Amino acid sequence: MYGAGGFGKEVMDVARRQNAVSRRWDQICFVDDIREERTFYGTQVLRFNDAEVAGHLDQAEFVIAVGEPAGREKLVNKLREAGARLGQVIDVSSLVADTASLGEGLVVTPLCSISSDAQLGRNVCVNTMSIVGHDVHVGENTVVSSMVNIGGACVIGANSYLGMGALIKEGVRIGSNSIVGMGSVVYSDIPDDVIALGNPARVARPNTDRKVFK
Repeated sequence: MYGAGGFGKEVMDVARRQNAVSRRWDQICFVDDIREERTFYGTQVLRFNDAEVAGHLDQAEFVIAVGEPAGREKLVNKLREAGARLGQVIDVSSLVADTASLGEGLVVTPLCSISSDAQLGRNVCVNTMSIVGHDVHVGENTVVSSMVNIGGACVIGANSYLGMGALIKEGVRIGSNSIVGMGSVVYSDIPDDVIALGNPARVARPNTDRKVFK
């Protein structure tokens, strides 16, 4: 679990529930290069350069427990450069269609629905009680917040963020590196590199610093 913060706790809970069923992992721990504590949420915290991590990359799988798309992108590039493998953490309560395509590094938290022929790219995160409709494409490193509903055949670009409770009309395209504010209702396409808000959602300003949480 790369990231020992608030979202890391949520993803840890998902991984523990998943592992209770699948028994896939012998040990689940945090990796965090900033947190000073060596234990967090009852679990060991390692640094990426610690021998326990760097010396055993061939035996480990990583998922990124960071809620910012830019942070997810930075860490996944670091892992790729190091030759590390990405796993998947999918809550046992979520419904995932057999025909859905699930990228490496995917995180799906509780009570989500991933519908027929949806395609979720590498390092995507789908948060609690969100719905990803049929034939939706979600680009890599994108974060879908809780209680988002993405209508069928939408295309969501890479490195974007859909805020809590956003509603996305079927067939809409949302560009890469864009942010849709919480509670927004998206009826028409949103371009790359912008922040869009409201009902109906309109472009408010450029997404220049790529920061969601300020």
